[in-house]
Amino acid sequence: MASLFYTRWVYLAFLGLCLFGLVEAQDEGDFLSLQRRIQEVYEENRDAVVRVSAAFENAGEGGKTRVDIGTGFFISRDGHVMTNANSTSGADRIWIVHREISYAAEMLGGDSYTNISLLRVLSIPSNFRFLHLTDSPELPIAGTMVLRISALLEFKPSPSLGLVTGTESRFGSNIFPVPYIRTDIPGGPGEGGSPLLDLNGKLVGILVYALPVEVQGSYSLPARAALRIRDDLHFSGKINYGWIGIEVEPLSSRKEGSQVVIEKVTSETPAEEAGLLSGDVLVALGDSEIRDVSDVSEAVFYLRENQFVGVRVRRDGELLDFTVPVIARPEDEPLRRLSFEEPNDRGTGEAVLEAPLLRNEKGESEIDDVVSGKEGNNDRESTEED
Repeated sequence: MASLFYTRWVYLAFLGLCLFGLVEAQDEGDFLSLQRRIQEVYEENRDAVVRVSAAFENAGEGGKTRVDIGTGFFISRDGHVMTNANSTSGADRIWIVHREISYAAEMLGGDSYTNISLLRVLSIPSNFRFLHLTDSPELPIAGTMVLRISALLEFKPSPSLGLVTGTESRFGSNIFPVPYIRTDIPGGPGEGGSPLLDLNGKLVGILVYALPVEVQGSYSLPARAALRIRDDLHFSGKINYGWIGIEVEPLSSRKEGSQVVIEKVTSETPAEEAGLLSGDVLVALGDSEIRDVSDVSEAVFYLRENQFVGVRVRRDGELLDFTVPVIARPEDEPLRRLSFEEPNDRGTGEAVLEAPLLRNEKGESEIDDVVSGKEGNNDRESTEED
């Protein structure tokens, strides 16, 4: 923990020295070039970022309307916005604020497993940009400088600069669906759903969880995983996770090292019909080499119904290959979801991730003003449709 804070403060101190011209001329020139690049990335992408508000009627104290506020960003020219599911799921009304003008939106679908939801703006602004979701499996390495743009509180989209501090497949007892990008940029209220960009302007992730305050950091879902979620929500309104019917557990030995063993093969499933057995050591699933249980989670995350996946196992010292059809995950096979309802440990002594959103309560007249486009600069006319 101490080394994390030390690294961050040394990094910030160096930037401070550069700002005040206390380093050599060449270093100062490098810094100014870096500063210009940061400004360019921000200027090129800020018009893609919006504030997302969701009203929940009779959910506040005394029957008031509760409003959850987060950040989102356009991902298509058709007005699709990606944001966090925890701030929008179940809302009675949703709207975005772009350049101080409110626009009504509808929720196309959400996924609590990844904390991602997809919105569609009903009346599209005339002057917005959108960010591209890419299918690249490459994640930024530790030490990569990144820029996050958030539309928190009443502010215009604002940049935060930081470093990628790692990629993790788990936090405490929680196993992530895919490796998450950890940065040293804290996730404050209203920042959930913010895009994370590298200094080439490429979207690398979306903020989904804030780390505990003593750690000062946050987790972003990689853009490739967000693309997989977007596709399902756009076409069906829900996530169609694939399933083959196995349960796995880690196994370590001095001779073999870390391994993943098939603990259970559910009866009458593709895995059983293909010939997989309990006790098989899982070597590969699709294109993914399996070294840890988290590798299985990631490989399964990208499986889709009606495709076939290659499975390689070691059985009695022999390598065997199987081709297994993928089916839709049954409803009685729930996914393990990270908890984000409370920012504390609920008495367990274990740190819990929090999805950063801002909550407040407003009367109905105040909500009507916001949705009708009266929020922000009243000299500009809202283009929202009733």
